[in-house]
Amino acid sequence: MELLEKLVNDKFSAIENFDVELPDNREPAPFGAGQFGKVIKYIPVKDNDQLRMYWILPYCEDKQKSKPLTYLSHLFGHEGENSLLSYLKSEGLALELGAGDDHSMNAISAFMIDIYLTKKGLAQYERVIEAVFQYAQRLRDAGP
Repeated sequence: MELLEKLVNDKFSAIENFDVELPDNREPAPFGAGQFGKVIKYIPVKDNDQLRMYWILPYCEDKQKSKPLTYLSHLFGHEGENSLLSYLKSEGLALELGAGDDHSMNAISAFMIDIYLTKKGLAQYERVIEAVFQYAQRLRDAGP
C-alpha cells in the first residue's frame, strides 16, 4: 500500500489544486415534462427485436450506502423463479432481459430495462410493457 501511495504522490503531487466547485446541473431540469412517456420505434439493422424502457430520475449516484438503482437492477434483472423474465419467457414474449442504471453530469440518474423480444413479443410489445409495470407494482407492494 505504501508503494502505491508513493507512486501516486510522485505522479500527481505537481498538479495544482484550483479548488474548482462543480456546477449544480440539476436546475433547471434537463428534460421537460413533455419529453416523457413516449414510444419511439426504430427499424433495426440486425435481426434483433429489443424493447428498451428508460426512466429519467433524480440524481442518486451519491447514495452510496443504499444504491437504490443497483438494487432495482438486481430485482428486475433476476432470472429465476417468479422473475419478470421467467414470466415473459413462459408467455413466449422474451428471450433475455437486462436492467441497469446510469448517472450523468451530477444532475440526473437513469434506470433502463432491455428486453430481447421474440416475434410474438414484438407483436405484443404493449403487453410486455404492461408486464414490466405490473412487476414494478408487485415489487412496490411486497417491499424489500
